[in-house]
Amino acid sequence: MESLAKKDKELFLKMETEGLSSTQIRLIKNIHSLLAAVVTSEEEGEYFEASAELVKKAAELIKNSNFPQTHKNISYGTQAVEYAVDTVHESLNDNKLNNFDN
Repeated sequence: MESLAKKDKELFLKMETEGLSSTQIRLIKNIHSLLAAVVTSEEEGEYFEASAELVKKAAELIKNSNFPQTHKNISYGTQAVEYAVDTVHESLNDNKLNNFDN
């Protein structure tokens, strides 16, 4: 489904978009741009603003994913985001955010 190819100083991401809405595709593109901004930021303000916007767009994509859209009787999107935030918060408090390099 996804492939990564690295050429010199560029990283090309390829993702199958069949079954994705135009909103999902737009959010994925936006998240990709924000991710690049976060990891290359040299200014504190830009780093914090891009980081916050990245997390907000990721939450928006989670809420607009296919699963909660097909199960609208329960607010799965909101619950998934709340669970993710709680998990990240616990990891930060316990100092358990790990860096796993491949």
